[in-house]
Amino acid sequence: MEKIPLKKKPASDDTFLNALADAYRLQESIISTTELAVISTTPEGLITSFNKAAETLSGYSADEMIGKATPVLLHDNIQLIERADELSNELHQEIEPNFEVLATKTRLKKIADRKEWTYIRKDGTRFPVLVSFTGLWDDKGTLTGFASIATDITESKLAEKKLRDSEAHLQALLNSIDDVAFEIGRDGEYTNIWTRKDYMLFASPREQYVGKKITDVLSGDLLKQYQDAIEKVLRTQNSESLEYPVPHQKRWSSCKISYINENKVLILVRDITAKKKAELLLAQSEQKFRALTENIPGAVYLCKKDARHEMLYINHQVKEIVGYDPADFISGKVSMTDLYHPEDRERIFAVVEKAVQTHEKFHLRYRLQDRNAEWRWVEEIGSVILQPGEPAMIEGFISDITFQKIAEEALEKIAEENHRIFANALNLIAIASFDGYFLKLNPYWTQLLGWTEEELMNHRFIEFVHPDDIVPTKNAVGHLQVGRHIPTFENRYRHKDGTYRWLLWTSASDVKNQLIYASAVDITERKKSEDELLRSKQSMESFAVKLQEQNRQLDEFAHIISHNLRSPIGNIKALIGLLSPSSSITEYQQIFEKLKNVAHNLGETMNELMETLKAKKETDIERVDIRFHEIFDKVVQSLQGELIQTGASITFDFNAAPVIHYSRTYLESIFQNLLSNAVKYRSPDRAPEIHVLTRMRDHSVELIVRDNGLGIEMDKFGDKLFGLHKTFHDHKDARGVGLFLIKTQIEALGGTIHAESKVGEGTTFTVAFGISQE
Repeated sequence: MEKIPLKKKPASDDTFLNALADAYRLQESIISTTELAVISTTPEGLITSFNKAAETLSGYSADEMIGKATPVLLHDNIQLIERADELSNELHQEIEPNFEVLATKTRLKKIADRKEWTYIRKDGTRFPVLVSFTGLWDDKGTLTGFASIATDITESKLAEKKLRDSEAHLQALLNSIDDVAFEIGRDGEYTNIWTRKDYMLFASPREQYVGKKITDVLSGDLLKQYQDAIEKVLRTQNSESLEYPVPHQKRWSSCKISYINENKVLILVRDITAKKKAELLLAQSEQKFRALTENIPGAVYLCKKDARHEMLYINHQVKEIVGYDPADFISGKVSMTDLYHPEDRERIFAVVEKAVQTHEKFHLRYRLQDRNAEWRWVEEIGSVILQPGEPAMIEGFISDITFQKIAEEALEKIAEENHRIFANALNLIAIASFDGYFLKLNPYWTQLLGWTEEELMNHRFIEFVHPDDIVPTKNAVGHLQVGRHIPTFENRYRHKDGTYRWLLWTSASDVKNQLIYASAVDITERKKSEDELLRSKQSMESFAVKLQEQNRQLDEFAHIISHNLRSPIGNIKALIGLLSPSSSITEYQQIFEKLKNVAHNLGETMNELMETLKAKKETDIERVDIRFHEIFDKVVQSLQGELIQTGASITFDFNAAPVIHYSRTYLESIFQNLLSNAVKYRSPDRAPEIHVLTRMRDHSVELIVRDNGLGIEMDKFGDKLFGLHKTFHDHKDARGVGLFLIKTQIEALGGTIHAESKVGEGTTFTVAFGISQE
C-alpha cells in the first residue's frame, strides 16, 4: 500500500508578522529620509501617511493631515477644475473637481499619472511641483490606496524660463532678418542653426544640420572658400564675406562670417537671387532694346503691367505708327490702352494676362487709333518680365501691318473671283492632297467623265487612271510633292462607261500645306490623230535609223580595228627584225619576252573589241525590273576600299525614279565605270564628293552622276570623250575603255549618255535610258 506524502508545515504566523514588520519599518525609514514628498491615501483619498519631506514642502504637519484631509488640500482649485474638464473629454465621463481628478486615470488605466501642478503652502505661497500619482494594489489586484510623490521644481522652472527668454530674444532677433544663421565650431561641425527660410539650406532639413560637419554639406570650390574664410576669421577675429552661386540651384547667396570665440564662428547667409536676376535682366533688357531700336522698323517698348500699361520706355518709331511722340507716352499724356479699338480691348488684356500666368510670350493683331483718328492695324509680339518682389513689366515690339491687312482683303476679293472662274470653267480644275484624294473639283468633271463629285472624291484619283499611266502619274505626283512644277503631263482617265479620255495636265504644288493644284483639257481626239500619223511615220523612220546606225557602227569599228591593231603588229615586226642568224640566246630571250608582252596587250585589245562588238550586236538582252538602290549598293561595296583610302563621300536620291526595266549586267557596268572614274580622277586638293540621282524627263528615266574631280577640257576633248583608249589625264591605270564600253551598252538599249565638265570643278554624266520596252 503506497504512502500519501504529507504537506509541508507552513511557517508560524509570528515569523511572518515579524518579517512584515521589518519590511514596513524599512519602508518607513526610506520614506522618512527621502527628499521627495511622499503622501499615501486610502482608496477614497483620505491621507494615511505624510513624510517629513511633505511637511517641509507644504508647511503642514503630519498630524494636521493624516486621517483629516486629502491631497486636494494642497492643489489650486482652478487647476483642478481645468483638469476635470480635460479628463471628462478624454475619458468620456463626468469627472468632479475633487480627489477624483487625481485618482480616476490611475484607477482606470492602472498607470502612474505624472503631471505638473501648482501647490499652495499653509502660508498661502504658491510653487510648482512635479507629481507622480499611482495606485496601490494587493496580490489579488484589489486597490488598497494611492501614493503621491511630489518634487519642488521652482528652480528648474526659473532656469527654463530664463533659457526660454534668452532663446526667444535670439529667435526674435534672427526672425527679424532675412538671413540663415549657422553656428560652426573650429572643427567645422554645425552646433546650432536658426532660419525661417528652409529653402536656403543646402541639403538636409534644419534638424539634421546640428552634429554634421561642413564637409558633409558643401563640396568643391565653395567648401574651400568657406574653410579658408572660417580659418581666417578664427585667426584674425575679423569678419569675412563671400558671394557665390548655390550649387545645383538657380540661386545666389552671400554670407558674412563673424567671430564668437576662439572655437566658434557665426555665419549669416542671405539670398541675393533677386538682386542677381535684376542685374542680369537689366543687362539683357538693355542689350535687347539696343538691338531692337537700332535695327527693327517698329515700336520697341517697356511698360508696367497695369491697367494703362504705363510706358517706361518706347522708341521714336512709335510716331510713325500712331503719330504721337515717345514723350507723350512716357509722361502719361497718352496711353497705348487709350488707343485700343473697343472691339479688341478685352481680347488684348486676356492674352497678356495669360502670358503672365504661363510665363510665355504673346502674339497679337489688333487696331490702334492714330493721332488723325484713323484706325491702324498693328502686330505686337511681347513677353512679361517677372521678378520676385517686383511689379510685373512687359517688353515687346509693335509693327504697322495696315498695308498687309489691305492686301489680305484684296486677296480675299481675288479668291472670290477665282471661285467664280473655278465653278464656270470649261476645263477640268482640281485641288488634291498629297495623300492622293481630290479635295475640290469643278462641275466640268462630272460633265466630261460621268462620275458624280462624291464618287470622284471618295476614291484615290490614281484609281481612275489607265493602268499603263499609273507609274508615270505617281512619278509626276512625286515631283509635285517636292515642289517641282510640271508644265505639261498626259495621262488617261476612266469614264464611268469604261472608256478612257486623254487629258493634258498642267500642275503646281503647295508643299507647306501638302496640296496639288491642277488643270486639264481633254485631248482625246487629238491623240487619235497623232497616233495615226505616228504609226505611219515610225515604220519609215525606224528602218532609216537602223540602217544609219549600222553604217556608223561599221565605220567606227573599222576605224578602231585599223587604229588598235596597226601599232602592235608593227611592234611585232620591228622586234623580229632585230634578230639575225648571228643573234645570241640572250638576245633571243630578250626579244621573246618583249613579244610576249606585245601579244598579251594585243590579246587584251582583241577582248575589248569583242566585248564592244558583242554589245553592239546584242539585241535580245534580258531586261528585268531593277531597283537603282540595289545595284548602287553592290557597286559601292566593291569600291569600299578605294572610297575609304581617298576619304570619298557618296550621296544619292532615287526617290523620283526608284525602278527601271533594264539589263542588270549593263546597269551594274554603268555604275561601276562612272563611280570608279569619279574616284580615279579625283582632285588632289579635296576629298572626292559624288552625288547620284535619278529623275523623270519626258516620260524617260535619267541617271545623273556628279563629282568634284579634276574635270575635262570639253572644248578640246568633248568629241573624243567616249572614244576607245581615249585618256585625258596622266593616271597609271587609265586605259580609255570604260566610257567607250558603257556608251556602247547604253546605245544598244536605245539610250544616250553625255557629259558636262569644267576643269578644276568636276564632271556630270547624264544617262537617258529611253522609254523602257517590255
